[in-house]
Amino acid sequence: MIGIFDTVVIVLSLVLVVGAVLRAAGKKQTDAEYFLAGRDLRWPFVGMSLLASNISAEHVVGLAGDGYRVGLVTGGYEWMAAWCLIILASLFTPLYLRRRIYTIPEFLEHRFGWGLRAFLSGNLLLMNVLTKNAIDLWAGSLLLHLLFGWNQTAVMVALSILTALYTMKGGLRAVVYADMVQGTWLILSGIVLTIVGLVAVGGWSGLTARVDPGLIHMVKPLDSELPITGFLIGNLFGGMFYWCMDQTNVQRVLGARSVDDGQKGAIFAGFLKLLIPFILVLPGVIAHALYPNLARADMAYPRMVSDLLPVGLRGVVLAGLIAILMSSMSACYNASATLVVRDFFMRWRPGLSDEQQVSIGRKITVLMAVLGVLAAPLVGRSVTIWHYLQVLSAYLGVPLGAVIFMGLLWKRGNTAGAIAGGSAGFALGLFLMMDQTFGWAIVSHPYLNSFLHRSILVWLLAAITMVVVSLATTPPLQSKVEGNVFGSATEPTAGGTTYRLWAAVLFACTLVLWWTFR
Repeated sequence: MIGIFDTVVIVLSLVLVVGAVLRAAGKKQTDAEYFLAGRDLRWPFVGMSLLASNISAEHVVGLAGDGYRVGLVTGGYEWMAAWCLIILASLFTPLYLRRRIYTIPEFLEHRFGWGLRAFLSGNLLLMNVLTKNAIDLWAGSLLLHLLFGWNQTAVMVALSILTALYTMKGGLRAVVYADMVQGTWLILSGIVLTIVGLVAVGGWSGLTARVDPGLIHMVKPLDSELPITGFLIGNLFGGMFYWCMDQTNVQRVLGARSVDDGQKGAIFAGFLKLLIPFILVLPGVIAHALYPNLARADMAYPRMVSDLLPVGLRGVVLAGLIAILMSSMSACYNASATLVVRDFFMRWRPGLSDEQQVSIGRKITVLMAVLGVLAAPLVGRSVTIWHYLQVLSAYLGVPLGAVIFMGLLWKRGNTAGAIAGGSAGFALGLFLMMDQTFGWAIVSHPYLNSFLHRSILVWLLAAITMVVVSLATTPPLQSKVEGNVFGSATEPTAGGTTYRLWAAVLFACTLVLWWTFR
């Protein structure tokens, strides 16, 4: 049960968030201020907000659940994210910030036209509802229900209302300022639970003595559920879409004061991601040693919090969960509002004033809060929350990631090729997902047991189709290429070189970690 000190800690964390929001809300709410924080974010805010908008209840509950089920290997997603953030800093950030865009689909219109912009924007909105928003609410409410018996629906409604209110009040600046508090709280609470868990299991040596060695090793063979090749290729492809092209994440970079701030912020977030397997996945492995017969893997984190943490520390961890849950939800709400207003309403009614744009954005925030509550029960049907997220993200995101990346890398790629490649990849992804989900086994091979390997097939089909159709049709206009393809123009807004040194250090650290836990 929650003690008085637990309650004080939780209230204190919410007060800090409200204080951050009130500080942000003092700015005049122009469109640039509401959607992009006035394009004035320094790199520490960009980096911490990238982490906080990404990490949410599905990570806290889901990563521990998959850690319980398959071991530390599930932390490979986080280390591959560090590489994707290096790509974001090196290749995408200068292109995006030179155009001074509001949304990633807006950039896609410059390269391919309105049709691809609308398709990507619609796809991102769908994924926001079915993955980010729904998973955040389900995972957070599930944990609070298991710990304290609170009604899940009531928790989802309350969290949605509170998060929507502060997102509507301050826009992206409020989201980012709150992220600084919430991201820090997440890291501290994760460290607390990991340390307490290791003490309970007898330290690292006690843990390795009580669990199967396979739960510790992160490099798995080709026929496993999470093979190393699946991470290095399949997850890199999927992660590139998520980290370099997903509005919810990249919006922080779009709000950076300069290219240099955007690049350093992405690298800073990469270093923070290296911590996640140790503070979120490792507790699941510890739970496997302590409670080997849990009925459901997603109960690993709640069980540890309930059994191991005394009054006070439980409040710290619970406050961290609530904080990061609200942070991810607010990021989703603000990104969705930006997509709807800038990609659709501004096309239909280009003369909208700043006040009208902000007003519409706030209404979209309310709508997203409602849709999240309605979609959340779908998550409960999955094997684990984390599995649900990764499968949907892999099959829905990889086709678009393939055509966007090819379009930004290859000058000859055109709109017809992008549409054909995206459609072919999306169709194959949907088929492979249904084939695996419903057990059809039409595509059957030991190396294709993993959806990570299957997602490679989706990426290749999308890319090859785009190349073939582009070569068979009219080349794109020079105006669609110049400034929209890597290396196609000089970059007057390019950042400094300091980030490159840190990017190299980050890359090396990731290699060392993979080797250490091989």
